[in-house]
Amino acid sequence: MSKPIVLSDHSDRLRVMNEVVTVLVSGKQTGGKYAVFESITQPKDGVPLLHTHPHQETFQVVEGTYQIFGQDGEGNKTATLAPAGSIVHVPGGAPHGFLNVGDTPGKLVLTVEPASMEGFFRDLGTPIDDASGLATSSGPPDMEEVLETCAKHGVHFLEAPPQ
Repeated sequence: MSKPIVLSDHSDRLRVMNEVVTVLVSGKQTGGKYAVFESITQPKDGVPLLHTHPHQETFQVVEGTYQIFGQDGEGNKTATLAPAGSIVHVPGGAPHGFLNVGDTPGKLVLTVEPASMEGFFRDLGTPIDDASGLATSSGPPDMEEVLETCAKHGVHFLEAPPQ
């Protein structure tokens, strides 16, 4: 017997650092094969530090303009401009980062495979009700807790945050 098709109601929202992440299709709905999220990034925010994780992800820039960071063959950090309509695929294990370089909130649709990143977002995030995606965090994150959560989910930073 086949399972019913489920339409996302966009009600499962999390504040993850300074982003609002909405679960559009959960790993539970796909048998853990993949998950789809909407991410709203404030201007001049994102995860610009190069990092890796085991799962692959594909970003679709829906609104705004992002700078997508990676590495060239010699290990140098690279930057590519990704305006609305761009699609960027990051293989598992590839160093990458992103930054909303615009003056308005940006919106990404993010597909991860397998769905393991959902657990990372849930562990690091806090449920919120703000449908606008403009909710503000209550202060700076506890970086020790952030790094512990990253390690638990195989997220490793290749760059240190600026001091």
